[in-house]
Amino acid sequence: MGIPDDIQEQWRHRYAEARALMRSRHHVQRALIEVAAQHPLTPDGTPGAEFRARLDRSLTLFRELREQGLDVEIYVPGSRHRFAGHDDPVSLSYAGNAYLRDLGVPEEHLHGDDLNERYKGADGVYGSADECFVAASYFVDANFGRLFSVLSPNQMLRKTLHYLAFGVVPLNVTAPVDEPFHDFLYELFEATPEVLLVDSSLQGEDSTGARRLRSERKPES
Repeated sequence: MGIPDDIQEQWRHRYAEARALMRSRHHVQRALIEVAAQHPLTPDGTPGAEFRARLDRSLTLFRELREQGLDVEIYVPGSRHRFAGHDDPVSLSYAGNAYLRDLGVPEEHLHGDDLNERYKGADGVYGSADECFVAASYFVDANFGRLFSVLSPNQMLRKTLHYLAFGVVPLNVTAPVDEPFHDFLYELFEATPEVLLVDSSLQGEDSTGARRLRSERKPES
């Protein structure tokens, strides 16, 4: 059992086009770091342990790239979420940016709710596909040269596929933790094949996956 030939060809074409774009940007000394957000927040509205691990890794990467002479910006995605009947008090973007500001990242290098609003509007950012769509769109529009994604090892394949669907190739930087939110086997057997075979972007108005995420995660008010 394998992926049908026509589907494989579609992904090979996407990959080739995305790689060509990235090669055309190699000379650009600007980097965008996307930090995959993780819900829920703690009761006081600050990032949980797994989210903090990614933010800490993004800070190290930010400093490394700046030392190399690159102009670096960080995008922390994520609208305000609902989880298990509880609504976070602030957006994941707000919480992540506040955490990084407290660690010394200048405000002018941080993005969150501004990009959520620019590219997703009232729909908000409620899953990996939305995160990748916004980051890829800003990467292209703002003429960055390199795109880094700081994320869980377990979500790396799925998020990379989303990025390819939006025309870019990320440089993945993982932040492993002992108890990850994303289940490895679910990602392998269900989530990733869904992206490969059914809905690679979750951006269409008729996207079942997008409707499900907003139904589960978007607060009613």
